[in-house]
Amino acid sequence: MTTSPEVSVVIPTYNEREKILSLIDQIGHALGDTALEIVVVDDDSPDGTAGAVEQRAQTDPRIRLIRRRNERGLGAAVCEGFRCAHGRYLAVMDADHSHDPMLLGPLLAELRGGVAIAVGSRRVPGGGAEKWPWFRRQYSDVATRVARLWLNTLLSDPMSGYFMLQRELYESVCGELNPKGYKILLEIVTRGRPASIKELPFIFKDRKQGESKLTLRISLQYFQMLWQLRSYSVPFAWRARPGRRADSLRFARRTLDPDTMSQW
Repeated sequence: MTTSPEVSVVIPTYNEREKILSLIDQIGHALGDTALEIVVVDDDSPDGTAGAVEQRAQTDPRIRLIRRRNERGLGAAVCEGFRCAHGRYLAVMDADHSHDPMLLGPLLAELRGGVAIAVGSRRVPGGGAEKWPWFRRQYSDVATRVARLWLNTLLSDPMSGYFMLQRELYESVCGELNPKGYKILLEIVTRGRPASIKELPFIFKDRKQGESKLTLRISLQYFQMLWQLRSYSVPFAWRARPGRRADSLRFARRTLDPDTMSQW
């Protein structure tokens, strides 16, 4: 690119050939004349996702492809994309069209106004899900409640994978991140303690093609991450309330019970 981008949109992919090019077009439309960089981080998809992106990049200098041949994991792919991005503001979204690109403009407006991180949320007024199978909703409800109990987070939707942040915030925590699994937002917020967070409503659309990212292993990695992060955010006042701590631990044990997990 001849001009430094204002925004870098990172899109992790695995087997998204049927979706990625139309998403790139929609991102360009949503951000209009904004100096833009689109960083596709592909985990060596066997369906030819990387080849399709590479071909488009030959005629569109805004597009960059990072192909990870011996690595896997959405969280790690996001971090790799952020590390290689050139934009002042860094955004991440899913490749499967579950995140509406038209929210990128409002997210960007919040960051231009000085907000440290802006998040697309399903759990603020106006947000929600177009189709949300009961087991996915149950998992999200449980994961959100545990995050609030253990980490005292103010995020209404800590499971969100759609957000934009100031580069300085990412750089302040990048050396500490341990991006296992696929939920990197909560780790950035917990470790970085941003001065301001803005959550904007959006409607989550269930993927129509490709494979769901939610597996039992990924779920366990999420709860492991919460446990590791608890020392960063739990205030002394909360620690001094053993009743609440005991309640949260009992809730976590029920949550991680194999019979409950098998229903997800």
